Amino acid sequence: MFVWICLIILVEVLTFGFTNKKLKAAGKRGIRILANIGFILILLVTLRCALFPPVGEMPTNGQYEITSNEYWLEEDRVDPYLESGDKRVLWVREWKPVDCDEEKPVVIASHGSCGSIDNNRSMYRELASNGYTVLAVAHYGQSASFVFEDGKSTGPSMIFIKQMTSLDPENNPEEAFEVYKEWMDIRTTDLNTVMDDYNNKNGKTEFVAMGHSLGGSAAYAMARIRSDVIGVVALESPFMYDIEGVENGKYVFNQEDYNVPLLNIYSDSVYPHLFEADFSEYANNKLFLERSNEQYTTIHYEGVGHMGLCDLSRQSPILAAMFSGGFQKVNARIQLDTLNKDCLEWIENIR
Repeated sequence: MFVWICLIILVEVLTFGFTNKKLKAAGKRGIRILANIGFILILLVTLRCALFPPVGEMPTNGQYEITSNEYWLEEDRVDPYLESGDKRVLWVREWKPVDCDEEKPVVIASHGSCGSIDNNRSMYRELASNGYTVLAVAHYGQSASFVFEDGKSTGPSMIFIKQMTSLDPENNPEEAFEVYKEWMDIRTTDLNTVMDDYNNKNGKTEFVAMGHSLGGSAAYAMARIRSDVIGVVALESPFMYDIEGVENGKYVFNQEDYNVPLLNIYSDSVYPHLFEADFSEYANNKLFLERSNEQYTTIHYEGVGHMGLCDLSRQSPILAAMFSGGFQKVNARIQLDTLNKDCLEWIENIR
């Protein structure tokens, strides 16, 4: 699809150049202006399709029909990304199976930096079709888009953007450590709010914490914080919450083993670099990978970049390539099918 759209754009440009030249030579100025306007409109539509090619929902494979609803929660704290002093609000999308009496843990999902509430939508739907309730959380200020209950929407906070773009974890670990602590405090409080709210409404349950990138770091953290988290799925995430300080320019980690199963999934963006000396914020990833702990499962997908571990790889191959450092070698739909199947199988076998 992407290649065909690029060819269409090329044909459009060549056709426009030829037509414009002919009209100019014929002195048909009015027609040429209309043709230019028409070309611009067609090109914009084509570019929109190139950036976000039309794709439908991936089919689910479970036995249950699924449904979804969304709701908003207000936290009892001022939002750090708002100068107004307003309370922090969370946007939650709940996916769940229809007419399912099975008792299964609830999956709570946290998106990556500038990700979205639909970060791994195909996985949420697949899990729901297999009997799991999924709570996908949008973290205000750290998400690409955030929709409020009144329908108003906004993008990521400039505070967060400046933090991300100015971070230098290797050369200035002290500053990075302070930012990491702030991010983890924001994320873990958000997730605690959603999980406590769910328990208050539905009775106590068990959770599997899941996340991509920064969201996976928060998912790891929840296993340190809460006893009702029985497993973690981290899609290429550093153990950010485990960083306790900096000594002699190096991060100091809590190196205690986790007492719940961990599924650590990597792409080519990180896995080949785990053993490099200048990849210090991933030191615990390397440590736990080397430990012979039966509760730790590691999967590395070759030919896939960082964004190949979320639905952006299918929704926008161009943006995914930009954020991953190149186009992935594996078809996005096939890769997501594999990812979703592996995560479902692992969750089903936690106990």
